[in-house]
Parts: sequence; structure tokens; C-alpha cells
Amino acid sequence: MFCLGFPKTGTTSLEVALQRLGYKVCRGASSNNHSNFLMALKVLGDTDEIARVIRHFDAFADMPFGGTDLYLWLSRRYPEARFLHTIRAPEQWYQSILNQLAKVSKGPAPMLDAFHAAGGYGAAMIVRREWGITDPLAQKGAMLRYYEGMNAAILAHFNGCERFHSFDLTEERDWRSLCGFLGRPVPDQPFPHENPGQGKAPGSAPSAR
Repeated sequence: MFCLGFPKTGTTSLEVALQRLGYKVCRGASSNNHSNFLMALKVLGDTDEIARVIRHFDAFADMPFGGTDLYLWLSRRYPEARFLHTIRAPEQWYQSILNQLAKVSKGPAPMLDAFHAAGGYGAAMIVRREWGITDPLAQKGAMLRYYEGMNAAILAHFNGCERFHSFDLTEERDWRSLCGFLGRPVPDQPFPHENPGQGKAPGSAPSAR
């Protein structure tokens, strides 16, 4: 199972939810060695090595599975897989990305350089080479166009596919949507809510994550 949603669209909550449903999840995070490795493989086009990593897990989320065009290869290589697509209002998504970058941007260095220095090697490379973004703060319009264009392309690619499910975790924060798609019973516990309150600019009201 592959989540094709961009980072900051509730992917961390989704990963925890899938783990609680019994899936072995390849957790995505810029601080994980395997995440940086997978993102580098995507940029280099080494899908054979990506396939070797895929053998070890049941489910995948975050970059490079989300936020890139890897879904084209995934849907050909794994035609029987299920595909989840987490979405979020574009402005909320953009602000959440900036908030994450701002956490490590303490000095005069550009945001992506600071993120790279903090260990986000793979993510910084994906943003530069796949998204075409070198300055997220100055290139807001380009980031939003990439985000909206990629999501539109994913929806068009999987149009009519019964193994594909797109949903907004900021609006559908319960088990019914996910479990209905996966054919799993709804757990007797709240849906995970990881990294809350990161979708707004500093000083604004918290939003669901």
C-alpha cells in the first residue's frame, strides 16, 4: 500500500493509523536514514533498489512516495496495490511546510540549506530537483502550482480505480473512511492525531494535522 500524499497532509497520522490496523509501515521522516536513501534513489531513478526496499514493508508514506511522480512507476510495477492519497487545502499545506522549515532556520542561511544541514538531505534534494524550488519563501506561487498540479495529475491517473482512495484528513479525522476502503473493522479508539496545530502561520488558530 502506498500513500501518495505530500508531506504535511496528515501522513504521520496515517502511518500511525495503519500501524494500529496491523500493517508494517515504512515510516517516512527526513531524519530517517531509509527515507533519505529512498529519496536519493528516486532522484537518481534507481527503481530497482526502491523495489528491494519495498519488499520489507506493507505500507509506505511521505516522500518519495508522496509529492513526486513516483506513482506512475508504482502503479505499473504494483498493479494490485492499494493507493491512498491524502490532500489538504493548499494554503494550509504551504504554511505547514514553512513552519517545519522555520524550526531549523535560525540564522541567515536559506531555508533549504538549513534543513539540509539539520539532516534533511533527501527532502532538500527532492524539493530542489523534483519540485524545482530553491527558496520556498520566495517561490510560494511555484510551490502551490506544483502541489495542485501533482494532486490533479494523481487524481486523473487513478480516475475510476477501485484500489485508489483520496481523502482530506483535516476534514475526515475518523476511521470510517480509511477502514471502509481497506475493508478493516473500525478500531475502538480515537483516530491518531499526530503533529497537531502546524497548518497555520505562527500566531493563528491551530488546525488539524
